[in-house]
Amino acid sequence: MNPKITIADIASTLNISRQAVLQKLKSSNIEYHISSNKSYLTHIQSKKFFDLKNFHKVACVQIVKGGSGKTAITLALAIRASLYGAKVLLIDLDQQANLTDAFRDKSWNDKLAMYDILKNGAKIKDCIQNVLEGIDIIPSKIDNALIDDLILFDNLSLDKVYKKLIDSIKKTYNLILIDCPPSLGRSVGAAAIASDYIIAPVTPDQACIRGLGILDRQLSLLVKKYDCHPIPYKIILNKYDGRTILSRKTISALLEHDKYKESLFTSYIRINQIFANCYNKGVSIYDTVKSSTAQEDVDLLTREVLGLYTEKEITQRINLP
Repeated sequence: MNPKITIADIASTLNISRQAVLQKLKSSNIEYHISSNKSYLTHIQSKKFFDLKNFHKVACVQIVKGGSGKTAITLALAIRASLYGAKVLLIDLDQQANLTDAFRDKSWNDKLAMYDILKNGAKIKDCIQNVLEGIDIIPSKIDNALIDDLILFDNLSLDKVYKKLIDSIKKTYNLILIDCPPSLGRSVGAAAIASDYIIAPVTPDQACIRGLGILDRQLSLLVKKYDCHPIPYKIILNKYDGRTILSRKTISALLEHDKYKESLFTSYIRINQIFANCYNKGVSIYDTVKSSTAQEDVDLLTREVLGLYTEKEITQRINLP
């Protein structure tokens, strides 16, 4: 993977001209690259340009429904955040290891995963692998399927399983994203407690809406049982297609719901084959400087997560096509 962010995108984000961006780069002695007659930065240059030193968040990506696009969103969000200068840590808790496999490093089959931390006392820093400029990962492997049983049989408290580990490295990263399996197991509950908030992908599917209800009830139970901080969740509508009745019904159901309407990201991800195509090729959607709707959608989501959006963009995005 070789992700890039164009100067034009940076100008749009900051609501200034492209020339103004180039002047700021020059005054800061930051070099830029050119491809297909478009100038761009990589993470190395972007971290000198954007100031995120006081931004430190942990988000857990979860929903009780397979096929919701959790891993695709986690991967794309991490890459785009790194292109805004963020240092990102990915934690893959799903035993299927799709997020881990996205980086195409087969040697990770023998690397330490979260299971090794809990079972054998491995140090969390020893489990972290660098995958791209600005992005690290704690990879997953099939052993992670045993975490729920390990928590149960060792009588580990869910409010302490991951929280202490993650808190110990939180200030090292601007953004920590936890990719969870599509279940309500103990590991997922512990990940929720260790997070600042949940990102819940919802597709135009009634099962996903029911999954939101289960998630909401589960989070309330966790807060009550462990007397922990409230765990907010933000809903990202994924695979949206304005041409279909089902997509429109889904967004209407969310907007009309007393609770869900307050938890919606303004951003949404339109249905797009580019996510699957890039995953199969082992590249990111940002490896090219040629713009796409997938890039635009993930960019807006990333800026919401990082707080880099304008009120005008939010107003324009509210009315779904």
